[in-house]
Amino acid sequence: MIRRDAAGATLLAEAADGAPASVRPLSDGPDVRARLAAETDRLSRARALCLAGYRDADLQAAEPWPATEYVPGRTLGEHVAEHGPLRGETLTALAAGTAEALAAWHALGGLHLALDPSRVVLSPRGPKIVDPGISFATGRPLGDGRWAAPERRTGEGAVDGSADVFAWGLLVRYAATGWESSGETVDEPALAAVPEPLASTIGGALRREPGERPTALRLLEELTPGSGGDLGRAVSDLLAGSWTGMTAPEPRRVRRSRTPLWVGAASVVLVGALVGGLLWSGDDPGGPLGAGGTRGSEEQGETGAEGEGAGSAPTVVENPEDVASVVVQARELALAAESFTTYEHRYHNMGGDTTPHHYFQTREPVPAITSASYLGTIGPGVIALGDDFEEMVYFHDSMVGTEGAVEREYYRELSPGADEREHPREQWVSLVDEMDDVLNKVDLVHEGFGPVPTEYMPPEMLSEEEVRGRTGHHYSATYIEEDYRVHEREFGPLEATLGFWVDDSGRPLRFIREMVDRETPGEFGGSRELTHLVEFARFDEEVEIHIPTEDEILPELS
Repeated sequence: MIRRDAAGATLLAEAADGAPASVRPLSDGPDVRARLAAETDRLSRARALCLAGYRDADLQAAEPWPATEYVPGRTLGEHVAEHGPLRGETLTALAAGTAEALAAWHALGGLHLALDPSRVVLSPRGPKIVDPGISFATGRPLGDGRWAAPERRTGEGAVDGSADVFAWGLLVRYAATGWESSGETVDEPALAAVPEPLASTIGGALRREPGERPTALRLLEELTPGSGGDLGRAVSDLLAGSWTGMTAPEPRRVRRSRTPLWVGAASVVLVGALVGGLLWSGDDPGGPLGAGGTRGSEEQGETGAEGEGAGSAPTVVENPEDVASVVVQARELALAAESFTTYEHRYHNMGGDTTPHHYFQTREPVPAITSASYLGTIGPGVIALGDDFEEMVYFHDSMVGTEGAVEREYYRELSPGADEREHPREQWVSLVDEMDDVLNKVDLVHEGFGPVPTEYMPPEMLSEEEVRGRTGHHYSATYIEEDYRVHEREFGPLEATLGFWVDDSGRPLRFIREMVDRETPGEFGGSRELTHLVEFARFDEEVEIHIPTEDEILPELS
């Protein structure tokens, strides 16, 4: 058991590959399943560096449960009690990271409503907020009431994201000073021991009136000046440069159940107490992972790509062992596609993950391609328009109000001091070329045909029905990666495992490199690990991109 609160126990689960997960079985009650469905849907779409990520859920179990990533490390309360307050850039990184998690969660319409020092874990990779959505799903106040906003303690007025912002202010003050909240609200909170400018930011968050507090997004903007709108990148860089000295003990293992629980992409077993009605039978194909797709129709395999080879089956169908030709055709088909969606993410077990990138291209109603870097549902991007994608328009997706609505603002010029953004088509072609370069330097082996893993593609890019139906040819390789870069950091040599999937038409579906540096300790203990994931979808199918009119485009981001 990881922890226990008013909603019950949080249990440690272990996947077949050894990756731990946190499972929260919830007592059934009025509307619990419906509320949990909404929260797990929200969590499955959340993309934040400092929010515990979604793994899976079972809403039909006797005690419905969600599963999130297990976050190793001490809670903020445990760390401050043992080591004292945080200092310098580490404190700033904690403030920015937790604001980033709240901004991403609020952008999706979620509320945490249980923030206290036990809900922030100081992992070796950065601070992580845990238990998002659990308080709302259960309808119970889970956190220590001393850390709740005044409107939550009194029950007066509506509760929105500003309640989480107030709790954030108390948490960051605690991290900076070690002062625990008394549960009383004062007009002038004691902040003399907090360094500026952080003290002013916390002061705004602790205002008595909810409407006078900044949003979590505004907190993040104040904490990352000079970000040029790319807030996710700013948090990533801050963690990479300043989040040091955090360690995490290995999860304590006890006797295991022999009954598997399905979570994410692999079966897991509970570590510790068993929960009646929670467990899935591994023989049940209707479980969360039992809906694997079936092989595409023969008609698909008989349709060749336009141009060279049209009218005959693609190489991957006629001769899947001809790896070189399969790779060549995959690249050509990807670059020739007039429409597509692509999701890319580079992540690792160190501070400073990158934010995911989304690419959309269409030819209707006019040729357009977009590239955007997302923190949850908010972030900056660029759209290139015209037959040769020669017209550049920048945009920024921002959260509006407290209901999770996201609004896109278009503009012609970047804000002063913002980094130049690469042309989206050039950026996407570079990504395809990088993938092709890797595939051409390794000895790929054809592993057969079957379901394609799709773990992270957000629903706006690939629906749940499309995820279940994805099948393709799988190729794999192991090799030594001599030169791998994340931002401006170079890594290597790395022991690498490569997975590559193409559909029956020869187009790429998924590319993943999982790399290990056994000579350098990772920040969880063990080895340093890095991953590069690319997922493709909707080649030459309808892809919706809003084309801004002239009156929608501002001169410069406001």
